Amino acid sequence: MGMGLVEAEMMAAQDSFQKLARTKAEEFGIGYDNSAMFVLWAPAARLEAAVVCVANASAQAAADAVRLASEAQVKRQAAAVFDRIRLVFGERKVARAVQVQGKRSAWEAHNVVLFEGARKAIFEPMTMNANSISAKFLMFSDLAEGAPQVSLNAVVDDVHRLDPKAQMVGDIANIIDLKASDEVFR
Repeated sequence: MGMGLVEAEMMAAQDSFQKLARTKAEEFGIGYDNSAMFVLWAPAARLEAAVVCVANASAQAAADAVRLASEAQVKRQAAAVFDRIRLVFGERKVARAVQVQGKRSAWEAHNVVLFEGARKAIFEPMTMNANSISAKFLMFSDLAEGAPQVSLNAVVDDVHRLDPKAQMVGDIANIIDLKASDEVFR
């Protein structure tokens, strides 16, 4: 129905929709009126194809806008975790990313506190997205076996909103609320 802007607004992703809609309109060879309407002139005999073309352009623009909004949210969360870890442990001890060898693979760990000797503490941001949860569980499982001197921590926005799948990460790592006290982080 060409309601991509409405869909993007429902997902709080409307900020990038206009630009993406113009790009998709060009890709599909149709127009976009810079408000919310895709524009396509077609003969009556090609009306069905025109509707499909507009719907596809609109749906793809909405999907791209939602993806960009999601990526921006993840970046904001990662920056918030990094800032919090630097505040608690001091800027000189914290690295944004460090390669850490697990039992089976090397991992790019984020928000790593480097202590004396080989000890490290990893504070990975985790969202309630199933992919984020799975990625942290996989990473932490390998690191728990291959790097026992490393403290594993998943940092979430609200520990009270964890679903059962997210709580499984707690079997192999600490789960810390971003708003927790400095002492909890230490």
